[in-house]
Amino acid sequence: MRACAEIQGRNVWGLANRGFHDKIVAGADVTMLEAGCESCGACAAYCPTGSLTDKPSRGLGRSYQMKKVTTTCTYCGVGCNFDLNVKNGKVVKVTSNRKSVVNGIALCLKGRYGAEFIHHKDRLTKPLIKKDGKFVEASWDEALTLVADKLGQNKGDKFAFLASAKATNEENYLFMKFTRAVMGTNSVDHCARL
Repeated sequence: MRACAEIQGRNVWGLANRGFHDKIVAGADVTMLEAGCESCGACAAYCPTGSLTDKPSRGLGRSYQMKKVTTTCTYCGVGCNFDLNVKNGKVVKVTSNRKSVVNGIALCLKGRYGAEFIHHKDRLTKPLIKKDGKFVEASWDEALTLVADKLGQNKGDKFAFLASAKATNEENYLFMKFTRAVMGTNSVDHCARL
């Protein structure tokens, strides 16, 4: 309850009844959605008794069996830090990093539960280039050379860049500088403005 109130600032959890009939409820004994729960997982992450656990990582290992790798979230430009918990070369779960100056121990829904794409079967692991109308695997050198050649052929008003809210401010600044200084156009915009 305190994690929800003090870390996330949501106050979803409360107590109903009195004495021996006390029970933990969401809001005024309504559904979690009606109580304003954002499914951030803070209650499960900081449950002192272990009564609440994260379903995606249940049974995949204990914390001492995992290596923690600190990284930055890619879902928005805030720059939250967290730890990827890795076991046998696979990310098992995400936990807060207490040393993070950006977000402290708070994480949003995407940050805590959005790492499943890392090991998804449809994720591209090698560059693809189009040959004869079909995508084929290529080496990184071949792909980067092709991109550099195509960019060189499309300088000026043939080129436009759409920046992303998922990138940091510094990355968006570099995109803008690249578009204007290297590609020679002012055709740069940001999806958050739309």
